[in-house]
Amino acid sequence: MWQVRKSIRAYQENPAWHYYRKRESRRWVDMFGRPGYPFGVLGNHATHVLEGQVRGYAVTLFHLAAVHRGGRYVTDVNYYSVAVLSLPESLPDTAVSVDTLVRSLHTDPFPPRAGRPVHLPPGRDPRMVKCSVDPAFAELVITEQVGRMTADAKMGWRLHQNQMIGWIKERKPYEKVVGLAEAMADVVAEFPDSVWTAP
Repeated sequence: MWQVRKSIRAYQENPAWHYYRKRESRRWVDMFGRPGYPFGVLGNHATHVLEGQVRGYAVTLFHLAAVHRGGRYVTDVNYYSVAVLSLPESLPDTAVSVDTLVRSLHTDPFPPRAGRPVHLPPGRDPRMVKCSVDPAFAELVITEQVGRMTADAKMGWRLHQNQMIGWIKERKPYEKVVGLAEAMADVVAEFPDSVWTAP
């Protein structure tokens, strides 16, 4: 954990990163479409929140403790490092994740208001969870290349309104969370021009 604290201090002192908060309220987490992936249905604790820019996108980084229903115990907690990219416009709710990152959450990929998720055909190793409320949109963006990039980064990501939310396992030093944001930006770069309505 000392590596995480050292990383946080370094980014706090970097003028490119600003508005550090040690923790945020549970209500703050709601703007990311809770309880969709990777958030817990019983509670969420966001800590070490940092804002800045990655590859031209406004980005928010934080550590997440997602509280969910347990199997052996009444509740359990999954820990993630999370990056949120602000996209130029809203896109249909879509999620892709390495299965082991989200299996124990026992929740749907999207918030209840997002509509009924359509599970896309299974593909590769590692096993991936791929869902979208718009199968035609998913066909365009979840290509073999995007699936490979997601698996190679050992991450999951979800589109919610004009946000791309990405996560990796455990509370990592911020160099690795910035790397997650960069991998997400690379995935967005693979989206065809036709998914964007703006010229």
